[in-house]
Amino acid sequence: MLNSSNSVLIISGMAILLFMGIGLIIFVIIYQQQQLKQKYEQQKAMQELKNEMQRQMLESALEVQEVERVRIAKDLHDEVGAMLSVTKMSFNQLLRKLDSAEDLAVMGKQTRELLEQSIGQVRRISKELVPSTLEEFGLILSVDEFIQKVHLASTSSFTFNHEGISAKERFDKKIELTIYRLIQELVNNALKHSEAKEITLTLTKDNNKIIFNFTDDGKGFDFAAIRNDPKSGLGLRNMESRLSVINGTIEVKSAIGQGTKTIIEIPI
Repeated sequence: MLNSSNSVLIISGMAILLFMGIGLIIFVIIYQQQQLKQKYEQQKAMQELKNEMQRQMLESALEVQEVERVRIAKDLHDEVGAMLSVTKMSFNQLLRKLDSAEDLAVMGKQTRELLEQSIGQVRRISKELVPSTLEEFGLILSVDEFIQKVHLASTSSFTFNHEGISAKERFDKKIELTIYRLIQELVNNALKHSEAKEITLTLTKDNNKIIFNFTDDGKGFDFAAIRNDPKSGLGLRNMESRLSVINGTIEVKSAIGQGTKTIIEIPI
């Protein structure tokens, strides 16, 4: 009987020790999982904080860039433009006195024409640096004005559509400026690199986002190669950086000989 009791006690003790061992192992596993989860959440939080700091730094950099554009445009208009205008008036007075000297009069008129061209260039650069139409009248009218100017200076044909967006509708200033700068970048790239004949721009408002489609029938390119090229892919990365500030996305579809389609989505 004693041996039987001892055997039961030993078996019971071993079972308890086994259960305790199993419980300890389970506890260690759960503890390690919790530690890993906590570490992962900390790393995730740190990454999110890092991303937010980078976004804020980029936003600040873009704001500084726009402020600098405004300053340069103002200096061009107020100082350089004013000086050129005064110089032009001075030449006009000089020409009146040189009417009797034919050669000098011709030279004076040529100089006046150069001054007029210089004044026009200063005004153009000033307006391109700070699109006054965008600030005063909104996105649709400013894009339409930009497209008309580019169309007159190029052989390409442009089509601009806006669906669900009225000509006078306004959006957040950052969104309007970002879309305008992206359109400038895409149009310039299409004219400079793709040799496109037909370019179509479509702005659509769909629920809580703006969708911008840009299509050209140019020679296209190897997107993967361009994306990974430090120099050629700079324009794309700049667009991605601008969009990251307003939580936008960009998708580019292109192939050699098949043109290019760019789809941009921006939450509003």
